[in-house]
Amino acid sequence: MLFITLIILAAIGFVVQYILGYFQIKNFTKNYIELRSNGRVAIGRRPSIFKSGTLVLLQLNNRNEIVKGRYMQGVTVFSKFKALKGIDGYNIKKLCHTDLTQYNKLLVKAILDAQHTFNVIESGGEIEKIPSPLMKVVKKVNNIFKNERGEKYGVHR
Repeated sequence: MLFITLIILAAIGFVVQYILGYFQIKNFTKNYIELRSNGRVAIGRRPSIFKSGTLVLLQLNNRNEIVKGRYMQGVTVFSKFKALKGIDGYNIKKLCHTDLTQYNKLLVKAILDAQHTFNVIESGGEIEKIPSPLMKVVKKVNNIFKNERGEKYGVHR
């Protein structure tokens, strides 16, 4: 009976997370469409499990200057987009760490990721996928097992 109760609670948890995730995606779409209707948008991301995940939307004019910025930062699906103040007027290609000292580390990384993404797209490249934090852990564990097996069977790389 306890096992069935745990399964039901887990199922309810998944459904609730799915519904709340849907509303978070809807919030992202609304903000993206609003910014995109007035110009190009550079997107920066910094996913994380234990720290706040961060997503940045930067609206750009035809001179690559930031017109408006928004960010979403948090560890739960209750995070919403907020205005990113103090970055308007900067040229996205010329942004550097010293311009971003007023922001926290995760937000700075997301802004610089938006800059990197913009530069790659401008030069005709494709954006590499950032592995999820869970996939990073899985890869590290796989590498540990590969190294152990290699040493155990005399295989050296």
